[in-house]
Amino acid sequence: MMNPFSSYEAYIERYKMFWSEEGDGRPPILSEAEFLKKFQLLRESYRTYWEMIRGGQESEAAHYYLNVINPLENELAIADGADNFLMDDENQ
Repeated sequence: MMNPFSSYEAYIERYKMFWSEEGDGRPPILSEAEFLKKFQLLRESYRTYWEMIRGGQESEAAHYYLNVINPLENELAIADGADNFLMDDENQ
């Protein structure tokens, strides 16, 4: 059975797959408390990103994605959270 996307256990599974090779840029495994805090930050960042897109700020949204969302996704071992957080955004 697969763990829910937002669970700490799912993060650990993703981390092991996403960062299977040791090397430069590999972030340390987050504690559960750090994971929860950063996951919530990523959720809020996607809300901001979608608001920028809806507001016609595509260039600013692209910059925001590259400088805020992408580094958080890498730290959380998420290849692309857009689909997960789009659904999240629509339900808020």
